[in-house]
Amino acid sequence: MTDFRRQKSNEYCRQYFSESLSCGFKMCRFQHLPAEGDEKFCVEMVTKFAKNPACLQKAGAVFTGYYQNSPPGAYFSMPVLLTLLWALLKAGMVSNVFSVLRISLAHNIVPGHEFLLALFNYVRDKDLMSFVPELMQLTFKVSQFVHPRVYCQVLLMVLASVVLKRLYNNLFNSFSSPASTQNPEYLNLVHGIVEIELCAKQEDWKRMGEVYRSVCQFSQHQNQVERISGRIAIALLSESKDKVSLPFAAFAESVRQNESEENLVKTFVGRIGVSLMLRYHKNHHWIKGRRVVEVMSALKVDYTTLKSLFGNEDGASRCCLITVATELFLLSGSVEGALSTLREHNWFLSSGLWPCEPTDLEARTNLLRRLAGKTSHRDTLEVLCNLPGVKEPSDLIDIDRYSPLFTSHLQVCVERQYLPVAKDLLDFMLSKQLAVDHSMLQMLLEKLGRQNLWLRAREVFKRYYPDVSAAPGLMALVVPCQLGEVELALALEMFVAFNASAILPLSDTATSSLSITLKRTQSCEGDYISAGNRLLSAACLPQPKLTVRYTAVNSSQEQLFRLDVSSARRWLRHNHLWASEMWTQRPKSVNPN
Repeated sequence: MTDFRRQKSNEYCRQYFSESLSCGFKMCRFQHLPAEGDEKFCVEMVTKFAKNPACLQKAGAVFTGYYQNSPPGAYFSMPVLLTLLWALLKAGMVSNVFSVLRISLAHNIVPGHEFLLALFNYVRDKDLMSFVPELMQLTFKVSQFVHPRVYCQVLLMVLASVVLKRLYNNLFNSFSSPASTQNPEYLNLVHGIVEIELCAKQEDWKRMGEVYRSVCQFSQHQNQVERISGRIAIALLSESKDKVSLPFAAFAESVRQNESEENLVKTFVGRIGVSLMLRYHKNHHWIKGRRVVEVMSALKVDYTTLKSLFGNEDGASRCCLITVATELFLLSGSVEGALSTLREHNWFLSSGLWPCEPTDLEARTNLLRRLAGKTSHRDTLEVLCNLPGVKEPSDLIDIDRYSPLFTSHLQVCVERQYLPVAKDLLDFMLSKQLAVDHSMLQMLLEKLGRQNLWLRAREVFKRYYPDVSAAPGLMALVVPCQLGEVELALALEMFVAFNASAILPLSDTATSSLSITLKRTQSCEGDYISAGNRLLSAACLPQPKLTVRYTAVNSSQEQLFRLDVSSARRWLRHNHLWASEMWTQRPKSVNPN
């Protein structure tokens, strides 16, 4: 039947199946693989080619090509398989060895332990690190078809090799003696590491988390857990086939299934997360980094007090970690997430326990500058107030550098009628002795008055206009001519309130008067005359309105006015209680200049 099939099928390529020739055609019309069912021919060719070092490539191709599509039959020979494997290994064709092994294991055919040991030793001796994942796969495949005791020996055979020792550096130094390799801790650690490596190759992150939790629970050496955690961090950073899900999310949730998990597990999960967060930030993978932070926050891991597992990043300060986490939110489009991160950690910068470097402060400053341009006006005020060196003075930072930022935001708030925010911002600026442009202060006061926010307007005037004052009992007021209507109206209120004790007893026929001098501060005569008109208009703003009349010009050519006593008394009857409390209890003034 075999001869019959061979005659009926397409003829085999004589050059390809020759020991001394090779087929030079890219598209040959003759077959280079044994036909289905022609196992005898396949075994014959493998036997012949395996004996010739120049034909080993073809021997492996013929074997894998045939048995990839056909099951082993009556002509299959284990000695032929072993001959092929040994020949390939001695020739250093390790990739071909694994190709043949994958096909044989798919048919539940396992080579002898002697060959496996030789293969592991070869990989070890040649330091072929790229084949470690293949060794992991092979170990677990073999374990399905051999006795458990042999399986443990195979595990030890793999992990006792220099290949894995190099991967995990000096992880096994604590098990240096032969006797120690038989204790349960060593066996659990070995088994766990192999399974973790296999999970990484298979991208089974949930299972990896379960194995990792088991390793952490049984290991008595923290340095072992640290090195394994570093390997896991590297595995989680690898490009996953699933572009949507985050490997760290499945891993961390699997590890932290039990809320009462011991602190060691929680700490190292956090350190793995910090390692990923810093690396994603460095590589500009903003969304991935943000999701890592969200996972750690959901699992209640305080990542800001932990160190990275990567040696070049393990010195990041707490300030730096908070800045990085915030920036990941900001650059991935979540302004609220960025604000929440800063607020959650109370805008932390530095402390005796958690110091930071000048570069950390500069990075935080740059972050807050960008954040301030994307938040609401009230939130922007909060951001500016938490710039480094503002709330807690620092020798490293001169807060005067922030004046343009505060001034710009004050201007925006005033122009867009966010007056309560503008007033709070003004208070903060002056409390920190940051310069305020007087024209901006005047504009704010005018808008507060026009918006009937008189209480806030009075607070601003009372605190920031020390040049305009009235002494109790002195029935005279001097006001600069550059004041606007709202400012003049508030000056008149203050003047009347300060002289309330003298005004209220007077009768309508009393000869006493309240005089006002409009002091020249401008050289332009037209501006000075306009100031007089503003004063007359300002008297109409208080409720009830006051009556002011022009009287004369003094020797300095300054206009003199008289405030009608009866209108002042009428205003006091309506406003005396709050006016006395507001104006007579004058706080320490602050000069905006």
